[in-house]
Amino acid sequence: MSAVFDAIVIGGGPAGSAAAALLARAGREVLLCDAARFPRHKICGEFVPPAALRQFADLGVLPEIEALRPRRHVGMAVIAPGGAEVLGRYDHGAACGLSLRRYDLDETLLRNAGRCGARVLQGWRAAGFERGRDGIFDVELVSAGAVPVRAGPGSAAAGGPAAVPDRAAVRARAIVGADGRNSFVARRLGLRRAEPRHRKWAVMGHFLGVESPADHGEMIVTSYGYCGINPLPGGLANVCVVVDPAAMRRPIPGGARLRDFFQERIADHPLTRRRMARAEPAGSLRATGPMACRAARSVADGVLLVGDAAGFYDPFTGEGIAMALRGTEMAAEVLLEALSRGDLGARALEPYETGRRAAFGPRLRLDRVLQGVLARPRLADWVARRLRRDQDLADLLARVTGDMEDAAALFRPRFLARLLLA
Repeated sequence: MSAVFDAIVIGGGPAGSAAAALLARAGREVLLCDAARFPRHKICGEFVPPAALRQFADLGVLPEIEALRPRRHVGMAVIAPGGAEVLGRYDHGAACGLSLRRYDLDETLLRNAGRCGARVLQGWRAAGFERGRDGIFDVELVSAGAVPVRAGPGSAAAGGPAAVPDRAAVRARAIVGADGRNSFVARRLGLRRAEPRHRKWAVMGHFLGVESPADHGEMIVTSYGYCGINPLPGGLANVCVVVDPAAMRRPIPGGARLRDFFQERIADHPLTRRRMARAEPAGSLRATGPMACRAARSVADGVLLVGDAAGFYDPFTGEGIAMALRGTEMAAEVLLEALSRGDLGARALEPYETGRRAAFGPRLRLDRVLQGVLARPRLADWVARRLRRDQDLADLLARVTGDMEDAAALFRPRFLARLLLA
């Protein structure tokens, strides 16, 4: 290994792999580590909005992703509690989103990071880090499954593996925390903040034989939350129920009881019951939650948070991957400039914090408004009926959630007036 890396990227999902690729392609020495071994499954709606295709092209992976033969989506349908269905289309159907398994997508992005020159370590997680007076981080890596044992910076050869084979010590000028909602990096720096207002859980599985539209996904609003059905390549469908434990009045079960819990939620709504009437599981169910999280800041001295590590709210609008990639582009640009100047203090990295808030602030505000609407069935039905009467408004909402248009457009008086008068 290099004696001192320019950056260590902790987490190999879309944001981490993209960060490692962008930094390495710019000539920087980069180490990317992830506790998992790829390919691996990930709880996700597995939908990629149209805006992410440009980002895939910039990373040089779009041909590989298209070779996976993803399903092409012309939009996303929302079915309100009263049954009103609204299909919002991207660019009147000319632009498409993609749906494919994270099992395939994440491996493609990780492989690209290595091809761009990043050193990739699978099956290793960060167990600790300290920033020395010289501004260099000493980072302790532990083989997945091993018990971490704290060692001093001098316990290993510079940049090389430690004497104990299940540990390694590396040094880096910067850390990119891309390790998801439960980010170790954010917690280690005291940046993680509780999100008490939105504590939903998700239970997801892959199924064969689901009755679903071929060219778009569905978000079905239910009494317990909502159910997303997303057709995937190879006849698979991603079926994910998102529940509010407060509404359920009992904890989400684990183990064998998770299947019964999932089936009860499917049987709870006539449309999900019909969609899943002939479905057969193609793998095990997975659960995660609470999903919402936030960080007080996305930068600290020598550290940037990207992807879900910087904050996550709700998967309903399907913007997760596109926002992660877009934020990573901003982070890489700021970090490369800071590395070239030799100043990695929080003030030098502040443009990323400022840019991220400007880019994603309206989207997060929209997410909160949508959750407020979904929590009120009569209001959700009212909004759905008016969007059905004005297809241009429905398409605008789809373009915003597909990251093709600024979310601020939905807060302008013109949009609200048209919605009221539809």
